Amino acid sequence: MKPLLQNHPREFNFPVKAKWRNFEQFKTQQPLLYAFAILLFSFAALDFFFVVLLIQKLIKEPAPLTGPQWIAVIAFVALTSLFLVIAWYMCHLPIREQQRYYKATGATWLSEDKRQALRLELVDIYRGGYWCETLEYYPLAALQGPEKYHTFRPADANLYKKDLDQSWGILTTENYRKVAQQLLTTGYHAESFTMTMSLRNADNEVSKRLAALTNLPESYILSCLEHRSNGRPPKLIWGYECWRLIVISRDAYMAGHITAEEAWKNILQAADYVYELFDNFEDFNNNYRLGNAFWSNAYEVSNQRTVAYENFREKCDWSMKQLPWPAPKGVTLPAAMATGYATELAIAKSMQQQPGGLN
Repeated sequence: MKPLLQNHPREFNFPVKAKWRNFEQFKTQQPLLYAFAILLFSFAALDFFFVVLLIQKLIKEPAPLTGPQWIAVIAFVALTSLFLVIAWYMCHLPIREQQRYYKATGATWLSEDKRQALRLELVDIYRGGYWCETLEYYPLAALQGPEKYHTFRPADANLYKKDLDQSWGILTTENYRKVAQQLLTTGYHAESFTMTMSLRNADNEVSKRLAALTNLPESYILSCLEHRSNGRPPKLIWGYECWRLIVISRDAYMAGHITAEEAWKNILQAADYVYELFDNFEDFNNNYRLGNAFWSNAYEVSNQRTVAYENFREKCDWSMKQLPWPAPKGVTLPAAMATGYATELAIAKSMQQQPGGLN
């Protein structure tokens, strides 16, 4: 197997390749080397002018080269060769630096089950040009060791601490574990989705709006409430809940709140639940978008997810996209997931039917 190599951060070619545009792109990272290369090119271009005149002269009047003429020819070859060597070095810089980062972190290709689990976040990872083949989706300063990099700047853990605090109120390991436990057992919005769609969807007003927000058939949205004939429980919006668990687990690892072992334990657990509930990647992603639309109730937010998925389907050629969908493992689902909130829904319906009950 080839050594681990991913896309360059924020770019979409997978894996990263040496390209001529890298020479210009990274001139600000190594300005002295870039300036020296440009100087070499300028002298080579000037010398090329004299070489062309020399060739024209020799065509008209063949004669042995004089000492100065040999110097001009040798100088042109030397200057051109040195420029190409430096240009090659700069064009390959993103490859070498990514390899140095993985050497410092000890990262290698993930096992198949871990790749399958991270694939569940691939649409959004591809949209941002992030990494999908490592637990960290962007180079981390905490892992870089003594190395210095010119083509990317490893991110500080404080960036992820800030995002987790703003989005989830997670500032400690205990905060993370509390959120993760809820996402993996009762979810944050799955019960609300169940009650809203079952008790407050008069004239299908809610389901029609969700269909408009997501460009999904209303029949699909309503089907997410149904127990299936093969014994599988309702999908509800568990794709969204499990997706969020994967996201915050990666962020919590990058923030330094949890170890890689704890992050993987929860990510793999969420992935196993997904395989029990959903038939394929498209089914999972549709459900994730449905949950996102229910949570946001905003066209701009929902449309971003729809556009991202269409872009992913049409343009993404990353190898992870081609992974087969795993068969269900027969894991035991948490009660809320396994029953589709049957008890809570029965109680709510009973209260709604009583005089002065829910309305």
